[in-house]
Amino acid sequence: MTTTYDAVIVGAGPAGLACSTALAANGLEVAVLDEQAAPGGQIYRNISRSSAGQQAVLGDDYIYGFKLLRAFEDASLTYLPQSRVWQADSNGDVCFSRYGTSQKINGRFLVLCTGAMERPVPFPGWTLPGVMTCGGMSNLYKDSGLVPSEPLVLAGSGPLLWLVAEHLLTLDAPIKAIFDTAPMTHVFAALKEAPAAVRRADFLLKGVKMIADVYVTARKKKIKIYRNVSGLRGEGNEKLQTVRATVGGRQLSIDATTLLVTEGIIPNTSLLRQVGCTHEWNPVQRFWYPLTNVNGNSNFSKVFVAGDGAFVHGAKSAEYKGQLAGLTIARELHRLSSDEYQQQSEPVRQELKQDLFPRPFIDALYRPGKTLFSLADSTIVCRCEGVTAGRIRELVKAGHTDHNEIKAIIRCGMGPCQGRMCSSAVHELLVEGSGIAPEKARQHRLRPPIKPVNLLELANAKLEGTDEI
Repeated sequence: MTTTYDAVIVGAGPAGLACSTALAANGLEVAVLDEQAAPGGQIYRNISRSSAGQQAVLGDDYIYGFKLLRAFEDASLTYLPQSRVWQADSNGDVCFSRYGTSQKINGRFLVLCTGAMERPVPFPGWTLPGVMTCGGMSNLYKDSGLVPSEPLVLAGSGPLLWLVAEHLLTLDAPIKAIFDTAPMTHVFAALKEAPAAVRRADFLLKGVKMIADVYVTARKKKIKIYRNVSGLRGEGNEKLQTVRATVGGRQLSIDATTLLVTEGIIPNTSLLRQVGCTHEWNPVQRFWYPLTNVNGNSNFSKVFVAGDGAFVHGAKSAEYKGQLAGLTIARELHRLSSDEYQQQSEPVRQELKQDLFPRPFIDALYRPGKTLFSLADSTIVCRCEGVTAGRIRELVKAGHTDHNEIKAIIRCGMGPCQGRMCSSAVHELLVEGSGIAPEKARQHRLRPPIKPVNLLELANAKLEGTDEI
């Protein structure tokens, strides 16, 4: 297998597909490493194998992915599915696992299209069987056409809540209730962003129609929708049996065996932090994101970041960001003249600019509530190591105000997920207890391997010019 490429792309969602296609179109040697079995990322997951029925439910936004997929399949490039990247470096080296063997390849440029993930928010009972994310449920339907057959509750905040509710209502899933946890007061705070948002009135109306359709259908099916919900918790012995919450001072209790939760989308920055990309804190959506320019350039000359891994803006914006990164690299490698680059990239920049108009409004409307991480001491924060919120607060109170110090003492973030599921909550608890400004608190530091790799695989690693890692 070739081990050196003009560019190595990590991820095959909309950004990875668009970037690699742009690079290949300019005659560059490209390798695409994809953890999934087929291209599409999460938004276009399994699109190449989707049925007509699935496409009808998932709608035009999902079907649009065929355009990117066809261009990708027609491109001359190396696609490596089921490749789990566990280390990358700013010199372009990438180590990954594939079919039980670890390998290393190098790119003159590295484009990290790691995408986004749902914000993990611990609550009592979130580790019970039967509790999962809305995105996880969506993936199960895209992969296998699975639909819940037992009573379920949807809970959370943000567009994904309503999108999954719309899909499940269409599929006649046995929804018992929908809990909207978005604080009503956020509507007023978001109004200052409305002037820019209305420049994409079509986008806003599409969202309004989706939510209105959910309300209408829910009313017909006699499904209750509760607003301004707080205090979510799941209860049960060996699996979820009851979902409880508070609304307007009233306690709600609903028998259900499935609870689908979502509290917004954040950039998946694990690999970016391991590489060493500089990050900045976003005070509205309360997440870390890598500092890049519009073309995706990071603080490393050979490393680009494209798509929702750079900042969560949605699938279309991710596509445009991927295109810009690909065109910029093609110019850097002298495959495009300055005039050609300007001619091809400027229309993409304009499309991206148009697509971003409503994002500040949406981010403000669905920003995390002030009490989102007001966790009871008994709540498990680190699922891998069983660490509670109370234990983390004890360490912060004792003066341990470095995320990485807390990790070293109680292993919070050392498990198989390497902090992916707990780092946001640990950061919030640290800020809460120490009084340190969130942007001043040290980020969770990741060291390779950032994904589980067994010793036999490392021993049999195929690395150019050496038999050692």
